Amino acid sequence: MANKNYHELIKNRIFIGGADDAKDVIESEKADVIFDLRAESSETPYERIHSPIVDDAGKQDESIQKSIGHVVKAYNEGKKVYFHCGGGSNRTGTVAIGTLLSLGKAKSIEEAEKMAKSVRPQINVKPEMKESLQRLYPNA
Repeated sequence: MANKNYHELIKNRIFIGGADDAKDVIESEKADVIFDLRAESSETPYERIHSPIVDDAGKQDESIQKSIGHVVKAYNEGKKVYFHCGGGSNRTGTVAIGTLLSLGKAKSIEEAEKMAKSVRPQINVKPEMKESLQRLYPNA
């Protein structure tokens, strides 16, 4: 596929993007598990695990932590993972940052955010999500 709209967070293992790209990731990358971070999720033609984070809501610590945990667990089990929200910028960016921190690929929230933005420039984590990350990773 010449023009893919999703990106590799961790080479050949963790892919990130928007909801519309899930089918492409399944077909092109042979993803084993799809995590849908949308609270407003609807039916999909593919199997996915609904791990909702509410956009524009404060105190999402628990849902963010749960979503990051799902991704890290699947990664540690050797699975190819794709996770997405609607457009792949806020909630996807939040989970990408937490995943990089949890896997030891980044030492700070800022470093993880730079890494995530370097592979997916449209990542734009809103202040309330960043505050949750700061509470979840107080030493990062």
